Formats: sequence, structure tokens, C-alpha cells
Amino acid sequence: CPRQAMARCRECHAKEPVCVECAVQRHRNLPFHWLEVWNGEYFQRRDLGDCGFVLYLGHHRDPCNHIPQGAPPAAFVVVHLNGVHRVSLHYCHCPGRHSDMSQLVRADMFPASIDRIETAFTCELLERYHLDFDVSKRSAQDFVRILTILTPIDKATGKVKDRYREFMLAARIYHHLTMLKRVGPKLGMVIPGHSATDITVPCLTCPIPDFNLPDDWEQTPEHLHYIHRMILCADGNYHLQKKIKRVDEKDEALSKGQGYFVPPEEVEPYLGKDYKKKGTGQGKGKNGVIMCTGMKVARAQCSGKFKSVDVSGILSYTCDHLHFRPCATVDLHTTETYARVYCVYWC
Repeated sequence: CPRQAMARCRECHAKEPVCVECAVQRHRNLPFHWLEVWNGEYFQRRDLGDCGFVLYLGHHRDPCNHIPQGAPPAAFVVVHLNGVHRVSLHYCHCPGRHSDMSQLVRADMFPASIDRIETAFTCELLERYHLDFDVSKRSAQDFVRILTILTPIDKATGKVKDRYREFMLAARIYHHLTMLKRVGPKLGMVIPGHSATDITVPCLTCPIPDFNLPDDWEQTPEHLHYIHRMILCADGNYHLQKKIKRVDEKDEALSKGQGYFVPPEEVEPYLGKDYKKKGTGQGKGKNGVIMCTGMKVARAQCSGKFKSVDVSGILSYTCDHLHFRPCATVDLHTTETYARVYCVYWC
């Protein structure tokens, strides 16, 4: 190329400087690399979009023939593993085309909203965050802060816009959809005795009719009934508390009734008026303390133990193989009341 070599990409294996036009052309299928362009004093990091790169969706990165003449590309923000990028993007405009959201997802970019899509996160980034959270327990805020540090500062504002809120929305929905895909029913795989809407991992060792029991298991002699029994254990955990704080009233659970927790509306009918009021209930003495003769639990349940908490803990059922039972966990608001134990059992 006769043009002056002014740009290089340190993320590619070939790091020799080339002209800006050739650098943009070479990144046709690598739209989220950072270019380093010589500004007369040093190599300055710049987005490919700032150097004239336009990302075309559909048609294998070629421009769509139905793009309106003179239509400018959409100014888009795409967050990748190496930072926050400003991307110039053109959708496919062919008759019968997919929706804008579908085109982005097919290009491995997960949108952060449904209407007026202007921000997206690459699926590679969301998968890395899921793995990073499971292994290292790094918070989403720290993960987004690293992406912010990797991004060059905006000259106009002198800072990088925080994408934490959009990231949390996209990551939550993406992980939920991934869970629905991996659980099996969408692919026609349902374990007998397991609800088709259940997204939990069942215990395959516990007896399940039509799955791991013989066909004539109901004719087992009475003295051998114990072979096919299921052993369940109910216990509470007061370390899993939820402090009183402001929450979004419009926030809805994406997997209500499909996971390990019993939906609250199914718990309420089983509870008497005494159990619904915090600090009172059957079997309690003065100040709402449960009277357990010969046990130290009474002294541990003082009136201030559950102060400033909406949820004092959880109560859950497990089998003897240490698997949590699906839809068998409820929130506790004071102590382990028998009403909640029986409620989970019958739900």
C-alpha cells in the first residue's frame, strides 16, 4: 500500500504498522479490536468506528443492498471483553428481514433494552462474566470497573460512562435464557416425574417412577418397601438474610415457581394470622421467643436478632443425597415455624 503506515493493532498477531484504511479493512470480522493510530507524538488508542469502520449485520458483513440511500449508520455502544466500544452499525433492510433485536443476537450481541436499542453486550463477555462469577465470586461492579479502565477516556466528558445498570439487566436475562436452554425441555427432554417448567437439577438417585424404578415396584412386598422410600430433611439457615432496603416494586422474578423457592402467593394460604405477624405465633412465649425445653435456641432468638431484616433466613428440604428439592424452599420472617415446614411439604 502506498499510503503511510500510521496504525497498528496490538490485539492481532501481525502487529506491524499499516495505513488506517488497510487496518480497518483487515478488521472486517474483528470489529471490537482497538487500533493504535500515530498522532505525531505517540500511538493513541482509537475505536475502529472512529477510523471509518462500519459494522454491517447480515450478508456476511457485506452492506445490505436495501439500505436507504444516504442513511447514516446507527451510533451504537458495544461492550466487549476489552472495553466499551463506539460502533457505527447498519442493520439489514431486506424484505422479510429479522427484527433488529434478532439481528443483534444472531451477531452474538445481546441488547440491553427492547425499545430504542443503543447498547449491546457481546455474548462472549456475558459468558465470561458468568464463569468469572461462579469461579472467583467477583462482583458485577468490579467486573464492569475493569472494563471501564480498559476503555480510553472520552475527550468530551473526560471520563467513561458507567454501564453497570445496563450490564446487570443484560446479564440477568442472558443467564436466565441460557439456563432455560440447558435444562432440556426446550429440546424435548423431560425427566419423568419432573415438571416440564422446572429448571432445577433433580436428584437422579432418589426413586423416580418410570425412570429409575422397576416396572413392578408397586408390587414390592411390604417388608421391602423401605428400598423405594425417599428420605427428606427440612432445616433452616439464618445466615441467608435480606436486610430492609428499597427495592424496585416492578421487579419480577424471571423463574417464579420454576426453581427452588415456593412462590409467596402459594405460601400465604397455608399460614394462619398468627404466623403472618412478625414476632408472634403458636408455641411462643413472651416477646415472641420460642420455648424449646432443654435447648439453647431460646436464648439465641432474642427480640433484636431479626431487627432490620425483611427475611430472617430460609427453610429448605433436601434429600439424603444432599440435593435441594425443587420448589421446596421458603423465606423465614422470624423462626422455623411448623406452618412453613408443612407448607413446603404440601406445596
